[in-house]
Amino acid sequence: MIKENQFLPDYAIPPGETLLEEIKAKSITKEELSLMIGISQEWLNEIIKGNAAITPEIALKLESVFQLPAHFWINLEQQYQETLEHLQASKDKTKPINELISSARYLVNTSGSKTDVVLPLAVWKKLLILLEELNEIKLVNHSEVFYSRDKV
Repeated sequence: MIKENQFLPDYAIPPGETLLEEIKAKSITKEELSLMIGISQEWLNEIIKGNAAITPEIALKLESVFQLPAHFWINLEQQYQETLEHLQASKDKTKPINELISSARYLVNTSGSKTDVVLPLAVWKKLLILLEELNEIKLVNHSEVFYSRDKV
């Protein structure tokens, strides 16, 4: 459940970025670290990029190298995965809205200076409903929504 004042970033930072900072701070190479913890350089690079997870086994090995507890690395990984899930869920919620918007027809005013989005009333109502679901707020009374143009 999302709390009212909970910070939800629109980006995810892989724990590998912290790992890379620790590698630099300890003045070791990625090759040396991969040998110390018993994984390939390719696998280490995948962890740094966020394409491979820091497993509990790797976290224990990182603990011995950097003197940071294994749960530190596991928590970083868990937070990263949770943020990725929130970002995907948010993307999934906005997909119907984006599809409606992309189906809009555009008209240019006679002056040529402005572009109006012209949609049928039913589409505007659906867009408002989707926006309300996304934001969990009431925007307008749908019975009061009207179309201001006489002809389209």
